[in-house]
Amino acid sequence: MVYLAKRRFEVVNSQQVLLLVIPPIFLAAATVLVVLRWRARHMKRVNSLVEDLLCLCALVTSVIVVALICGLVILEGQGLHTQQVEEKFGQHLSIRNWLRGQFAIDICWATSVTAVYLSLCVFYARLYETRRSFYYLCYLLGGLKAIWWLYAITVWAYYCHPPGGCTLASKKNCIAIGSMHVTFLVLGIGSVLPSITGLDMTTIRRKLAVLGLFALGSFCIICAVLRMDCLFSLFADYQTDPVGASWGRIFFSPLEIAGGIIACSIPTLTSFHEPWRNERRQLNKESAMMGLRRLKFRSGSSSSSTSNLNPANWVGKNTGHHDVFVSLADDARSSERVRPDGGDDIKVIKEYTVVHKT
Repeated sequence: MVYLAKRRFEVVNSQQVLLLVIPPIFLAAATVLVVLRWRARHMKRVNSLVEDLLCLCALVTSVIVVALICGLVILEGQGLHTQQVEEKFGQHLSIRNWLRGQFAIDICWATSVTAVYLSLCVFYARLYETRRSFYYLCYLLGGLKAIWWLYAITVWAYYCHPPGGCTLASKKNCIAIGSMHVTFLVLGIGSVLPSITGLDMTTIRRKLAVLGLFALGSFCIICAVLRMDCLFSLFADYQTDPVGASWGRIFFSPLEIAGGIIACSIPTLTSFHEPWRNERRQLNKESAMMGLRRLKFRSGSSSSSTSNLNPANWVGKNTGHHDVFVSLADDARSSERVRPDGGDDIKVIKEYTVVHKT
């Protein structure tokens, strides 16, 4: 405790305050969406366990990222400049410990965004189950993203070898990892466009819902770009002031993770797709009632196109009373859980008293 007290940094500027306040708020919002996502599992029959587990994994690593950020601010002086940190601890000790925390955050960040991306790929694959080209494309993107994760982990492990000593990653590797990640995000958002073209976007609520999801995706792309401190010297120079330059990467990483978790969780909530479900159910009911109105059995008229459907006409007209019972089973909710296109099943039960001529 005495050692930690000596290492403690005072919160003296707005950058430190933002690191301590904003990421926990986004983490709380993502946690709420994940809880609602798991509650929605009991309301549908679609097997989305893999997607839900990947999203939960992303949330767990996001918690670690936020905890590491708070530790870096308080114990390693994150939010200050490199010169201020060196004045307190000395150059070698401060940079080494700070780099350990940086690589730990980067590894957890890469794990989180990869888990979110794989969850989205599995979700897209369910949407494109009948469109095989897009179906395989989703799994191809997921596999390439997993390879990117392995590459990033290998690069960061290389710069922390041997154990106990870390050096600053080169700008070339930093730009390669960040640019590939941004490319995957753009491809992931573009992959959902073919499925949206088949939706009915006549109401304002649906347009806002889809635009909101695209806004979240765009937000994640912006965060992924701004966190590339080796490419954009927005806060300090990457080589001469690595602690100050890393503020954008440390700040935008948890925001990108939370935005991705929220974006991939919203489509799974019952309240999101309930309007589409209700309209499909209403349309199915209307078409079913129209079909029932056309379903008329008239045994007394020989000119009717449907009279031959009545078995009583096969044996003559003096056959007595004929009863027709029609039952409509409104099972649209359960059908939609199993098949995306849904549909009511109309069951027609006919009872006839057939008199054989002698």
